[in-house]
Amino acid sequence: MTYNRWRSSVSAAGTLLALAALVLAPAVALAQTGTVEGRVTAVGGGPIAGAQVTVEGTNLGTRTDEDGRFTLLVPAGTQTIRVLAIGYRVGTLQIRVVPGQTTTANLELNRSVLRLDEVVVTGTAGETRRRELGSSVAQINLAAQVEEVPANVEQLLQARAAGLTVMQTAGSAGAGAQIRLRGAVSVSQSNQPIIYIDGIRIRSEGYARNAPAPGADFTGRSGNIQASPLNDINPADIERIEIIKGAAAATLYGTEASAGVIQIFTKKGARGRPRWNVEVNQGFAQVRPFGTDWNPFLNFKPADSITVVNGQIQVVEKRKVTDGQCHPNPKPRARCSWLRNGYMQGYKGSVTGGFDQFQYFVSGSWDHNQGVLPQDEEKKLVTRANFSFDLSEKLRLDVNNSYTNFRIRNTPSGNNAQGLTLNVYRAERNYRSSSDPAVLDSLLNQRITTEIDRLITGATVYYNPLPWFTNRFTIGYDFANQENRNLRPFGFVSQPLGILFDEQNKYSTLTADYAGNIDYRLTGALSGTFSFGGQSIANQRIRTHAFGRDFAGPGEPTVTGASRYIANESRLRVINAGFFFQNVFKLSDRYFLTGGVRFDGNSAFGEALGIQAYPKASFSYVISEEPFWPQGLGEVKLRAAVGWAGRAPGAFDKLRTWSPIPVGGQPGFTPDNLGDTLIGPERTREIEVGFDAGLFNNRLAAEFTWYHRLTTDALMEVVQIPSLGGWDPQAANVGTLQNKGFELTVNATLIDAPNFGLELGGSVFSNKSLVKDLGGAPPFFVGDGWVEEGFPILAAAGKIIKNKDQIAPPDTICTENCSKALTNTYIFGPTLPEWIYGMTASIRLPRGITLSARGELQLGAYIYDGASGNALSRSVRWPTCARAHGILDQGGTVDQLTAWERIACIPANHDFDIHWYKQDFFKLRDLTLNIPVSWAIRAVDQATLTISVNNYFKWVNDDLRLFDPEMTQRNGVDEQVRSIGEHVPPPATIMASLRLSF
Repeated sequence: MTYNRWRSSVSAAGTLLALAALVLAPAVALAQTGTVEGRVTAVGGGPIAGAQVTVEGTNLGTRTDEDGRFTLLVPAGTQTIRVLAIGYRVGTLQIRVVPGQTTTANLELNRSVLRLDEVVVTGTAGETRRRELGSSVAQINLAAQVEEVPANVEQLLQARAAGLTVMQTAGSAGAGAQIRLRGAVSVSQSNQPIIYIDGIRIRSEGYARNAPAPGADFTGRSGNIQASPLNDINPADIERIEIIKGAAAATLYGTEASAGVIQIFTKKGARGRPRWNVEVNQGFAQVRPFGTDWNPFLNFKPADSITVVNGQIQVVEKRKVTDGQCHPNPKPRARCSWLRNGYMQGYKGSVTGGFDQFQYFVSGSWDHNQGVLPQDEEKKLVTRANFSFDLSEKLRLDVNNSYTNFRIRNTPSGNNAQGLTLNVYRAERNYRSSSDPAVLDSLLNQRITTEIDRLITGATVYYNPLPWFTNRFTIGYDFANQENRNLRPFGFVSQPLGILFDEQNKYSTLTADYAGNIDYRLTGALSGTFSFGGQSIANQRIRTHAFGRDFAGPGEPTVTGASRYIANESRLRVINAGFFFQNVFKLSDRYFLTGGVRFDGNSAFGEALGIQAYPKASFSYVISEEPFWPQGLGEVKLRAAVGWAGRAPGAFDKLRTWSPIPVGGQPGFTPDNLGDTLIGPERTREIEVGFDAGLFNNRLAAEFTWYHRLTTDALMEVVQIPSLGGWDPQAANVGTLQNKGFELTVNATLIDAPNFGLELGGSVFSNKSLVKDLGGAPPFFVGDGWVEEGFPILAAAGKIIKNKDQIAPPDTICTENCSKALTNTYIFGPTLPEWIYGMTASIRLPRGITLSARGELQLGAYIYDGASGNALSRSVRWPTCARAHGILDQGGTVDQLTAWERIACIPANHDFDIHWYKQDFFKLRDLTLNIPVSWAIRAVDQATLTISVNNYFKWVNDDLRLFDPEMTQRNGVDEQVRSIGEHVPPPATIMASLRLSF
């Protein structure tokens, strides 16, 4: 088939797809119309692709093609065409449209790094221009800002915005990341931001860990990771992401939004012929060294043979990997590797197009990734279908649908005595008493699998009955079904009769959201917008699981085939509903004063509490549009905002509950939760002050924000008086927490020549946290984090060895920064970074070649190394004690050891509290080369070869001698405090991608 015939067939297929969907749309009688054709270009430059072209006062709009051209069917009469493009000032043109005729509308746009007329939706009552916002909203436009091919959405977000922290959790397949916006806002509730996609609330907490339930078996018998719902989304489907980092901007989201909001907007259809995009990705994941110089992979690859001479470690024999992979057929006593380069492959495709009344975007992707551990594997299918119907010039309907099937298999990992990683790390002193690969390979005779099916569907109606009255109504549903299956079969070395755990989790979130906006004018220069609306979010989780042990023989078992089995079920449903009012005064289109309030009720609130109110106020001033402002200086906007948001208590905290317990074969119960009829949400007030600037002829862009966040009524566990009847500690609104700091982002265009360009950027984020008040509650631990008045939120508390590197008795007496509640306990500092520096660079070369880089430096936090503590307390010959072991093995004495070695390396002296370390690190998050190759593939409109390297180059503070700061224990995504467990660190990835458009 010739290329032209092939291309015609593809276009015809896209047209048939559009026609098939159009049949489902109601027939609409449009008024007399004419055609508007035009081209959008930059002043002094070429065409602008992807610019948004709309007709003011209507729902009509489209986007420009690669040549900057557009076509619209527009009602007859005088109309105003409005054009908005990333990096340019808004352009408008008034035209007269004649019925049945074609009108030309060409526009030239001026560059603007400040993007004052860019539209923002998140945190606002409707589409709002940036110039009107008094709060900080970060925006990531993928077409303009993302050069690489991200493996998932979390990787895409890393180091993209000041104040946004995205930390990986483990190197296992499917492991999700923790996300924090301006630190921790709570010590008892989730600190993950809430997530929206196309206006629909979706799950933000991690999926359930695949592990046996408490009471049935040790809960660590698993892969010990959590998958993230955020990674169910195909990054290639995303158009842009908006991020609001706290209560100052999140008030209109009410009770759930104090930790911030991330909203994802997926791609829409566009008028014109079908346009196809195909992407093929091939690459691999590789674990970088995370041990000592002589044992860089902590026994996952053969370590060098060493000896200790005069107190110094010397290598006797360099050992290479000579016998290939340890699994699946290890040789006895082989020198082999338990790690592999995990092959990654992905295939994506999409088509977009439409007519005047109907537009579509349809996509699909398939990813098949090996993990770096022997049994790790991911298979992911994602499909999306977004449709837009222009039912009339006043009525528009957007329908968004996506389906994901995600299958994960994990190697048994983490703090799991029957798993691979712990036993490899501990070598001959492990639970198998052997480091022989042939012995350890028997631990892989188990199967840990997770399958997730997820549907996100929703529709938004835009109805503008009058030019000054707009309405938006969204309804959406997010449903996920997760099956965890964990099998140690009959004959398994540590459980000879076998164990099977099967769990079903059903998560659902139902969203209903309405917002109305009324524009009005009071005088010639003073106008405003009054907004009102409401929202309801219903979250539900249904969990059923069964556990069986001891099977009669081999085979494919079921739980009921076990000689002993138990089952359990839990149901949880929380409903939050509220309504809001907001007004924006606008003077001369450069002064903006906003005030608003949201009222919320929540099914978790105490019965006597009542409705909660969250007010907000903000001011924005575009000072650069004043007559006195020197035009050569550039654009500057000043802003300030204050707002309140909340975090709801647990679903059962208000209720008096009892725990069922059998007594002598008869049913009974014991006291559980006392209940509180006045329990309510944590309330967070945030103040922001800052500016946005585009200076020196738009060559320098700067954003600065100072923030102060105060959480009152923080929920703390309060111990109950025993005489009340033996109730468990009760959550109560008694605490006060504080975060404060600043964010600064600077981007500069240093060279902008026709065939060469250089752009550099950087960001600084600071956060100082403080527990101000516990309301009379005693200090307490949350995981490994310590909560005490006068210290950082979720602080690192342990034993300090002030002379740890000296050959001397340990000096562990705490004399400063000491806990007032714990004996001789030093407060090292926060467990979240106090400083984060972001760095970006982009070089534009001849022939359209670009080279870009993005790095991140985190400073000021501490992390607990639980893997080292567990090993050393069990007499494991740990790499950090190699010097001490060598001295003692050769007849040396304790007096020859350092102060740290005397505690850490002698099991009788070991103290778990010494294993807090600085987690300062730098990682080159992304290094990407983009090469246009359309000249080599002439059958397409555009072809690009992209090579990306992610997280390959890193620096870690010498204080943390093993592992990686981006690690956690068992509950990775949902852990309040990060600490190092027996995992392998997150791998680096190297990916090549070929993207074609035609």
